[in-house]
Amino acid sequence: MEVNEVLDIIGKRIRNTRKAKGLSQEKLAELASLHPTYISDVERGKVNASVYTYYCIATALEVELADIVKLPSNMIDANFENELSQVLMQIRNLDEGKRGMFISSMKGLLSGMGAK
Repeated sequence: MEVNEVLDIIGKRIRNTRKAKGLSQEKLAELASLHPTYISDVERGKVNASVYTYYCIATALEVELADIVKLPSNMIDANFENELSQVLMQIRNLDEGKRGMFISSMKGLLSGMGAK
């Protein structure tokens, strides 16, 4: 996997997480003590940020660093992983009762599809 591909995946995951949390780039920058332009560059995969910068962004987004930097085993999984990450952030933002209903519904759906 090329450097640009890695940066693009991480940037998209940050953007998806930020949007799922309802944050602007400016607010994320403020929370992470970074410049809004830098956040934009990270999200577009234009900058190779340090691990500490990714840590600051993850902390500001209230997610684990691993949620941001985990890379799929192959590029075919990249879009799925990004979409799954975005859905997970939305689920985390639900209150406990709605999360329970969602989980029950998904278990039923998966069971109906033959998943074990």
